Amino acid sequence: MEYLFPSFIDNYINELAAKGRKDSTIKRYIYDLNDFSYWLHKARSTTEEINWKSITKEELELFFQDLIEVRKYNVRTIRRIHSVLRQVHQYRKSLGQSELSPMAEIEPPELSSGPLIESDWLQQKEQAQFLTSLSSTNGLSDQQLEVFHFYKERNEFIVRLFLNYGLTLHEVQQLSMRDIKFERNELHIQEDNRVIVMNEDHKQLAYTYFKSIPEPVRPRFYSDDPLIVSFDFKRKTFHWSYDDDQPKRMSMIAIQKMVRMEVKRAQLRKGISAQTLRNTFILSTLLNGKTPKELVQWIGYTTPLSMNRYLNTLQSITKEQKHRLLAGAV
Repeated sequence: MEYLFPSFIDNYINELAAKGRKDSTIKRYIYDLNDFSYWLHKARSTTEEINWKSITKEELELFFQDLIEVRKYNVRTIRRIHSVLRQVHQYRKSLGQSELSPMAEIEPPELSSGPLIESDWLQQKEQAQFLTSLSSTNGLSDQQLEVFHFYKERNEFIVRLFLNYGLTLHEVQQLSMRDIKFERNELHIQEDNRVIVMNEDHKQLAYTYFKSIPEPVRPRFYSDDPLIVSFDFKRKTFHWSYDDDQPKRMSMIAIQKMVRMEVKRAQLRKGISAQTLRNTFILSTLLNGKTPKELVQWIGYTTPLSMNRYLNTLQSITKEQKHRLLAGAV
């Protein structure tokens, strides 16, 4: 499905043509911008026209994360798309406008990725602090306290999927009821036909969350209904999509926002995201003895080369850093 661009995009494309850019270059710009527009509408779950001044840094980071983790684009392609979006921002800035202004804060991926730094994963004590906070009522407003029992297990289950099983944001968001087999403790990742075996406690967490959803809006067993359902704070219940005749799937942006808010509630440092949690899983799993080949199959990478950055990280960090990552792992 294609969406109409904001009108200023047409003016920008016309300027490129006037400057003598090749037709092939202009077609590539149009393709990349249309692709971004399509992703943005899907991420916001809307078909309405979007004001590009409202695009946030978090949304742009999610877009590039999608290119890396889900589509597995090579670095040069991602850098090209980054350049297109940044040039649109600079064009609008030259006219005194602010569309895509967060692009000024987002750097393109390096052609050769260096090791991760310690802020790219959670130390064990941070993991423990985060998980303890998720089930506590600390820092909740009166409005949140009133409905916390509905979504408490949902939020913890989402975090567990990143931290204990290494799922990507896209994989978590796309989970449907047909993908979870409570009787076998299994999660099926449809995209590459992987099966994740959950431990009993995490299966029970998922089931408690499932049963917390009021029956009229509860997703149906073995159906395409979403497993991760959006919560409506105004109506104090889970969302129902009348257009799709099923519970409303929680968007990637909403999941990332939830993680960020829970991080803040746990009084942890800024910058912790779903990717941070996944990095933690990968590094700790390698440290615990799983081979790169085994882990590639577990997390759905297409090649062991995808492990190189993590292996380089483990070679570059100190024994103390490894200890902080693993000591008494949660």
